[in-house]
Amino acid sequence: MTQHITEPLVAANDIDAALELSLTTVWDAKVYSWDNSKYPFNEWILNRIRGMGYDLNDLSYLHETVPLSEVYAVTKQLCADTNLPEFRRMLNRFVREQVVTQGKLRLPVAVQRFMNVRIMLPTTPELFFPYHTGLLYGHGIASRSMWLPFVDVTADEDRSRSMQIIGIKRSRELIKQAIENRLNMHQMTELFAKESWQIKAGPGSGCFFTQENIHGSGRPNATGKTRVSMDFRIAEGMYGDYLGRKIPAGYFHLIPDTEEEEEALAARPPRENAFANGKPNIFYVANNTASTYGIPVHLQRYMLVDYSKKKNLEFNYELFDLEDMMHLPTLWHLVQDRDCNIIMYSIFALPEDEDARNQMLEAKVKRGGVIHFVNEDLQLTNADDLKEIKKYLEFSKYGKSRLPIGLPLSGLSKSYFDKWSASLAQ
Repeated sequence: MTQHITEPLVAANDIDAALELSLTTVWDAKVYSWDNSKYPFNEWILNRIRGMGYDLNDLSYLHETVPLSEVYAVTKQLCADTNLPEFRRMLNRFVREQVVTQGKLRLPVAVQRFMNVRIMLPTTPELFFPYHTGLLYGHGIASRSMWLPFVDVTADEDRSRSMQIIGIKRSRELIKQAIENRLNMHQMTELFAKESWQIKAGPGSGCFFTQENIHGSGRPNATGKTRVSMDFRIAEGMYGDYLGRKIPAGYFHLIPDTEEEEEALAARPPRENAFANGKPNIFYVANNTASTYGIPVHLQRYMLVDYSKKKNLEFNYELFDLEDMMHLPTLWHLVQDRDCNIIMYSIFALPEDEDARNQMLEAKVKRGGVIHFVNEDLQLTNADDLKEIKKYLEFSKYGKSRLPIGLPLSGLSKSYFDKWSASLAQ
């Protein structure tokens, strides 16, 4: 069995130094390899495309089989398919056996809910992926990225269909230069292209990189061949509040630590069996926690409605919590006094105080009914669900995080907080 590190690495006051060491060594645009026969992602993707009705034998020539007008739909379907149980089992095993060990990560870890499957055609010169960093797309400093090409891009002549990347320390300098000089997209592309290099990888290998590495295609694919690739992010529990706008449970899903745990979870009956319990479904919206304070209730409501339609849940009633009442009296009323199911925006709309939160959740399990957490697609139906929800809350350090869950630890955040603090002090 693969051995993983689970004990703490460093004292709390050294956590940032440990992260910096990891980012600037093991995860600084490094290519690693593995036995592709154990994790045949490329073959799985090829078979999914064939299953859509396309007679395709080589992903490099997808552009000759799939009409241009249908490529976008194929891409989105492949992204959705990466959440199928058969794919997730293979992916979770890959993460435990390869990413955690080669990347020197510590359990527990969480992985992006839906993979990004990307198709870069040689027939659309105006469409390519511009240079960027994960931080500039809202990812947190501690999130790590994986890039896996499903075609061979190791030859020099494959450069324009591979991904280009820049080392982390030089990337930091270049991004600072771009911000200070207010460079436009053309200027950044020209500047970054001069210093980027081709990632040389293929099926059975991939690039480990950080949210600070500048990367992208940067140029049209001029090889005459299609590139199909997958990328996703992974996060460690010890840095669960360093994930920026990509929050645990919503963007990241915890994966089982072992294959045995995976088997046990797969054997559990579907949660949907508990949804039709004869109780009314009541919407709950609020702005009473640090994580929901800035999320307009009408946007929460849109998500609740969309979720309910997808789950075939009837709804006809809504309660709104009382602002400035941090003890959430309306939510307590729903849990203690109403015999109902609750449909609410997020686990991060629960009390931030751990004791009060546990008391509330345990009371709901005892009284019966369901709490639906829409953003995370989690449901509280029994004691096992309660354990899972507590894992996510612990992973994210909810109530103890450095900033509200969902806000990046960035210079921009600091500037806004400094501005607001000065304004409130007047």
